[in-house]
Amino acid sequence: METRLPIEPVLWAQTAAPGMPAPPLDGEAEADVAIVGARYCGLTAALHLAEAGRSVVVVEAEEPGFGGSGRNNGHCVPDWTWQEPSDIDARFGARGDRVNNLQGDAADLVYTLIRDHQISCEAVQSGTLTVVRDQKNVAGLRTKYDHWARLGKRVRWVERADMGDYIASDAFPAAILFEDGGHLNPMGFCRGLAAAAMKAGARVHGKSPATRLERHGERWRVTTPGGRVMAKSVLLATNAHRHGLWPGLDSSYYIVRAVGVATDPLPEDVRRAVLPRDNNVQELHHPHEFFFYFDGDGRLLTGGAAGLGVDQSAQQVEGWVGAEISRLFPDLGPIRFAHYWQGLVDMTPKRFAGVHRLADNLYTAIGFSGRGVPTATAVGRDIATMLISGDEDAMALPLTPLPWAPFSRLGSSLIANILLPAKRILGKLS
Repeated sequence: METRLPIEPVLWAQTAAPGMPAPPLDGEAEADVAIVGARYCGLTAALHLAEAGRSVVVVEAEEPGFGGSGRNNGHCVPDWTWQEPSDIDARFGARGDRVNNLQGDAADLVYTLIRDHQISCEAVQSGTLTVVRDQKNVAGLRTKYDHWARLGKRVRWVERADMGDYIASDAFPAAILFEDGGHLNPMGFCRGLAAAAMKAGARVHGKSPATRLERHGERWRVTTPGGRVMAKSVLLATNAHRHGLWPGLDSSYYIVRAVGVATDPLPEDVRRAVLPRDNNVQELHHPHEFFFYFDGDGRLLTGGAAGLGVDQSAQQVEGWVGAEISRLFPDLGPIRFAHYWQGLVDMTPKRFAGVHRLADNLYTAIGFSGRGVPTATAVGRDIATMLISGDEDAMALPLTPLPWAPFSRLGSSLIANILLPAKRILGKLS
């Protein structure tokens, strides 16, 4: 079992609208589908299943959104984190366009759910600006743009001459504007998904960790401290929290600890001087995996992968993120972060999400690798479609064998304490 980082320091938990009560499971329950984990993937699956008339019970160890879904940085980006669209084509062959469309349409799915279910979560669909700083990376960025444009996605190519319309810095020679992208309060979105699922008929139980999973005749039995759920199908959607429920699952990914930081609210004229159109910004090929935007109250928000035992204070984060923002926008003056929190990211060896059949009618989805808001939401919808139709090919992602992350716990520590710090040092020297 992994240490559960407290939710109270997380900015989003303090500012999100309260969620609907999710009382612990008490006694026996029957369902068509049992879902372990109340995060984007599990809750979106629960919502779509319930809307289709399926009985659903969700059990969550803490509260909806407690994990990475409630403490990420609120980006909703219709692009892959670690892959190019051409990499997806190379990996999936004829299925490549279908998998790319899953991601390319994922952000708009998120905002459609927000509108349809009137979810209060500071949602802004102003577009994500993906920038590069080095001229040598412009050609690759253009290739990415051309691929997404060929698929019919709402992307816009931005040259240096027009960059000032989006970002008040001359550091970037080119960018892609993903017009369907944006930002939101991730805990607010997760609580809203839980409420929508419950209103559709799903049962969502907090403070109900799954302690045992076993086959019982033709059905599965999920045991919690307060009761049991009997279900035809089970979806394990716990992301980066290890739980020991199924052999090999806890060793299928690495865990990276990430941090989020935010300033106090800044005046609107200052915010608009930095980001005139309220985009969220991500820079490719940056040693700090750099991104930032302003939240609904005007806080400058950023962060990144920090690791375990590395950059464990807001002051240290100011040293590498705050300094970068100050260089780009000197008129902001010294950056001081008033909010600091941590979360866990599950990352498979290939840094790509997967859906896996563990046994008959037992599935899991893991490895969202920093794209939880759009990708996990889209995958959750697809899993629901698959369970409703009984057709495993109904999903864009094919079912694949569970990956193996060699020395997963040791590897997580090496990534956190050696690789990430080395990347920062080399980035400063380059």
